[in-house]
Amino acid sequence: MKVLFSIISTIFFFGTANAQHQYLDHPIDVLNYQVSIELEDASNKIRVYEWITFKLEAQCDSFFIDLVSANDSTGMRLNQELTIDNEQADFRHENDRIWIQSSPKWEVGSEHEIKMFFDGVPETGLIIGENKFGNRTFFGDNWPNRAHHWFACVDHPIDKATMKFSVIAPAHYDCIATGDFISRTFVRNSEKIKFDFATSINLPTKLMVIGVADFFWDIYKPDPGFDVSAWVYPENKKEGMKDMKVSVEVLEYFIEILGPYPFEKLANVQSTTQFGGMENAGNIFYDENAVTGEGTMEALIAHEIAHQWFGNSASEEDWPHLWLSEGFATYLTDMYWEQKYGREAMNERLIGERTRVVNFAKNYAHPVVDTAYKDLMHLLNPNSYQKGAWFLHMLREEVGDSSFFAGIKKYYESYQFSNASTKDFRQVMEEVSGRHLSYFFEQWLHRAGHPVLLFETIERKGRTVLRMQQMQEEASFQFDLEVEAIYEDGSTELVVLSAHGANANYAFEPGKKITGFRYDPNVKLLFEEVEY
Repeated sequence: MKVLFSIISTIFFFGTANAQHQYLDHPIDVLNYQVSIELEDASNKIRVYEWITFKLEAQCDSFFIDLVSANDSTGMRLNQELTIDNEQADFRHENDRIWIQSSPKWEVGSEHEIKMFFDGVPETGLIIGENKFGNRTFFGDNWPNRAHHWFACVDHPIDKATMKFSVIAPAHYDCIATGDFISRTFVRNSEKIKFDFATSINLPTKLMVIGVADFFWDIYKPDPGFDVSAWVYPENKKEGMKDMKVSVEVLEYFIEILGPYPFEKLANVQSTTQFGGMENAGNIFYDENAVTGEGTMEALIAHEIAHQWFGNSASEEDWPHLWLSEGFATYLTDMYWEQKYGREAMNERLIGERTRVVNFAKNYAHPVVDTAYKDLMHLLNPNSYQKGAWFLHMLREEVGDSSFFAGIKKYYESYQFSNASTKDFRQVMEEVSGRHLSYFFEQWLHRAGHPVLLFETIERKGRTVLRMQQMQEEASFQFDLEVEAIYEDGSTELVVLSAHGANANYAFEPGKKITGFRYDPNVKLLFEEVEY
């Protein structure tokens, strides 16, 4: 995901870290959602008929399904009848959850089907409004856990399921949605049309979306396995088709280094939502204003396509591990830049990302794996994105290119269509590299901060001694820092300062006058330089 940071300043409350643990011990496993949703132009009210197939994972008296409760103007109101296995079930809908009484006759491992009908006006999650051209649009916008504002679900990435959408809308609209396109049929005795999409791939709810608007669309690359297409507003037809064409090149690079593309299609969609880009599985939504025709979408497109492997297929098991999605997508974009534009171009991106991390840390002293967050939206920050990317960059340096690329690929293969934690990733990298990486992961991901370095030179017995001090309040980091010494005659020498405590020194041989230093000339370390 790419974030429009001006929007993130608005505070949304989606639950604390402690509340999220309820999902990890949830007694049911949703297997499939079937959501039939009817849209209209006359109002923002939606009507939803839904059935949910689930498996009982543990004995329980009751369990919950997330669905936002109705208030005076928004939220969902259930029909009085909710059935399980075609029999009326006892339930209550309050505080944005449907609590359902289970049956003592159910056995662990048994499968059951909930059916329900509800209607209402989504406050968020399904964004209903006008695009920049004044035309009405409907877009799913679920991250992090806003899907339950418009359909009932277990709204957490740990519970993956398949999905079928049936979208009934006025006949002048087109529709793109998660999964394979199945059919487009006119609704009898109405001026509406029904679109059916379905996926057989297990997904978290954050990626299950629909997009309904007046679209121009075309296929860039028909393929026996999947199509690559672009869906844009007709007014931006020329600009959108030009900007999104690069997606084919991006896709080919990631397939080469990561393995087969995991979903039924890749649709790049101009949309009207709150994020700069959202990596919905197989149909990526990009902010409407990103489409300019000037080729400025390339990094954004690369980031969102990288998510199809990391975040969408191999998903984080809980929100504190978000960097496994956003950090991976950020660094894979850097790697795409490296192979296309060269190492110096990638280094420029890394330097900018390092600056973001350093500035952010001054006001938010939390680790990358953040278990103390107060709001899920607050996790969309430079720790999850840029510091996560920098961790991967330093890990690549730590284990070498061969082990790094093999480890990334094996991690994906091990957890595709599943969920993983930071520990899971570490264990894969240790296995592939043959290295113990616990301390490396601990200091860069589970501790706040980064090395804050003060450099000074001392002349001692005819030799120049370069001294490095760690000045951060946190404990000392262990790392190697490359330093390029620049001599008076224009020659240079690359040396390494190895930090195993608060201070490190390097004594240069006498005979040449040093006129300056370049710290980290090859851009390999996340650090901050300070002066007295």
